[in-house]
Parts: sequence; structure tokens; C-alpha cells
Amino acid sequence: MRVTSLLARALAAGLALGLATGCVAGTEKDKSSTNSTELEFWTINLKKNFESYITGLIDGFKKQHPDAKLTWVDVPGNEVKPKLLAAVAAGKAPDVVNLTNVDLEEFIPSLTDLSPYVTDEQQKAYVPNLLEPLKPDGKLIGLPWYNGGAPVSIYNSELVSKAGLDVNNPPKTFTEALQWATKLHQATPKVYGMNGIPDVSVMQAEGVPMLSADRTKAAFNTPEAKAILSAWKDAYAKGGLAPGTTVKDDRQYPQTLDNQQVAFSAGGLPFQLKNIEKNAPDVFKKLKLAPGATGAAGTYVLPDQQTFVVPKGAKNPKLAAEFGLYLTNAENQTAFCKLVAIYPSTVESLKDPQFSTFQPGNLHDEARKLVADELPKLQLGFLGTGKDDKLTERWRENVRAMLTGTKSPDQALADAEKEWNTILAAK
Repeated sequence: MRVTSLLARALAAGLALGLATGCVAGTEKDKSSTNSTELEFWTINLKKNFESYITGLIDGFKKQHPDAKLTWVDVPGNEVKPKLLAAVAAGKAPDVVNLTNVDLEEFIPSLTDLSPYVTDEQQKAYVPNLLEPLKPDGKLIGLPWYNGGAPVSIYNSELVSKAGLDVNNPPKTFTEALQWATKLHQATPKVYGMNGIPDVSVMQAEGVPMLSADRTKAAFNTPEAKAILSAWKDAYAKGGLAPGTTVKDDRQYPQTLDNQQVAFSAGGLPFQLKNIEKNAPDVFKKLKLAPGATGAAGTYVLPDQQTFVVPKGAKNPKLAAEFGLYLTNAENQTAFCKLVAIYPSTVESLKDPQFSTFQPGNLHDEARKLVADELPKLQLGFLGTGKDDKLTERWRENVRAMLTGTKSPDQALADAEKEWNTILAAK
């Protein structure tokens, strides 16, 4: 299932994601001074749609720190990494920077360990599974901000019922989803079960290690991985997966929930509901929701989340950390989540009526509560190689070839392994 691209589009509605390539070392000159009250902070593509929200945050922080002098720089998503690379190399990095964890991995040598400035009690404010990945080797290199949330399952109740399946007892795992999808197509040959491929995130959710411990070689060519790919291939051959599911761009699926040629999505995101409501209101009325399908471990893989980091050499790392804590506190995160369909990283935010209550029968409300309830099951799934995009695309190409019969599962795994090792070995 293409959760990665779905998440990217969910956040792209007013919020931007960075891309990952390359690696950077800590070359910044030390310019720290605990007496400085100047802070330069960067965000990603927020000025156009959320300027009043950010300026409100600035005003609020200044009330707490009257002497603080804040300079806000809003950077286009595709410029964040090169701009920060250049700033670090020149010894002129900003004090606080919004990075996705995909980008963050390669900047680790240039980031301040926030542990001396963020107490254990303050760290408890964040959902543990969203904070812990930001503590490699015990060092706190960033503070979690917002994310795209957990996937949800979306069902056309009419089509599912016609196939003799119980819409009130939907599949809970990918394995069950494939079985359900195949039974559905066999019962109603004009309708396919669902779209999706066993993407990297699916393999991670199933517990398949994609890389060696040192991230220098592929580690997925195993009997377990072969069994998973074989199950997806079998479902594709039997019509459980729609024939158009192998297109490169999942925005171009020919069989969709909208046109009722597929009956359900086991790993959708709430923004899809708005699209269906707009494009196919009659279909929208037939939809029901459930938690998204999970892997064998019962967790969801979140490709990335937004964070705030403090580069080494920040003029006043203590004040910078305080600002990061302020930007990501429960009150400010909750307010942001009420402006756009994103999800918070703080425990208290999830208790807000925005996420804890819903109006029965309102799919958008139900989806928001479902996602919030499932957030503790999220695990970050980025590979952290600096070459993730290339690796992921080669995996997808081999999986598509496997589904369509060009390659066997064995050959797809062997070819992907060889290609990954070549990419990883390249300087």
C-alpha cells in the first residue's frame, strides 16, 4: 500500500515535506553564547497559508521572553536541505529549524543534543513512539511536531455486503485484507477488492528488516519476505488487487473507490474522504470506516514526521530549546491541528475534543477520532540512508514487475537486493 505518497499528499495541502539525499557533517563554527536573545528559526512552506498562526506564536513567545528577538524565515520545501547545508558549511546555521525526520538523519552530526535543556518530565509530554526515534545513542536531536496520522480503512458498505462479507468485521491485518479482497472479487467479478502494492512500509510493518544494522546492505531477501510477496502476487492474480494498482502514480489508479470498481481501502488517509465526498457524493454516503490494516506486529509505519531541531553553534541553545518546546507544546499543536488536517505529537493534544469526541454518522469526525486513537501504534519507518527515495523506487519497480508476472518473487527480491547494494555502496 502506498502510504508514503498518501501521507505526502495529505501534508501537501498547505504543508510541505522535504526530500532526502546526501550527508552532512558538523562543520559549523561555534557561535554559542548563553547571553544572546536573538533567534532565527525556519519553517517549511507555512507563510502563505499560516502566517497569522506563526506570527501569533512569535508574539506569545515574546510575552514570555520580552528580550527575545525572533527572525522567522519560511523556506520552500525543496530548498530546505540545500539551504541548511550551505548555512552549516558557512557557520551561519539558524538557531531552530523545522525538518522532517527524513532530512534530519543526515544532519545528525550538525545537531545539538537537547538532553541538557529538555527534562525527562518535559519529554513525557510527547507520545513516546514519536519521541524515541529522535534519541539515537541516547541523544535528543529533535522535538516531534506534527504528522499525517495513522491510516484508516474505508469501505463501500453496499459492495462489501453484496459480496457476502461482514462490513462490521473488516480485516485487521494486511494478510486478512488480501484474503477479504480476493473473496470479494470472486463473489462480485465486476468489482476488485482494493488497490495497493507491498511497499517498503508494508514490509516494515510486517517485521521484515530492510537494511543491515549498519545500513550498508539490503537485508530483505529472506523466506519471510518471499512469503509476503507471494501472497500479494496471488491476490493480484485472483483479482483481489485491481489490475491498475501497478501504475507508478497512485493518483492515476483506473479502478477507485470513487468509481466503485474497488470496494475498500485498507490503508487510506482522511483527506481521501474529502475527495470522494466532492467527486462522488453518492458513493460517499455508502462508506464506512475502521482502523487501518496493520502488519504482523500490530503497528502502522509512519514514513515521516515534522520536527524542530537546534543546529550546533546556535547562539543560545538553551533559549533555542525553550522556543522549540514552546512551538511544539500541547496548546500550540492543538491550535495548529484545528487549522489543517494534521495530527499532534503531544499526549495532551489527543485529549482535546478535536480528537476525543465525534458526531456519529459524520465520517470526517469518525476518521479524526480513529486516527487519534491509533497514533500510539505508529512507528517511524524511514530508512535513514540519505538515499531512501532511490531505494524505495527500485523496490517498487521490482514489486510491480513481480505482480504483473515479469518476475517471480525470488527474482524480484534478488534484483532489488542487488540494486539496493549498488546504490548503498555508491559514494
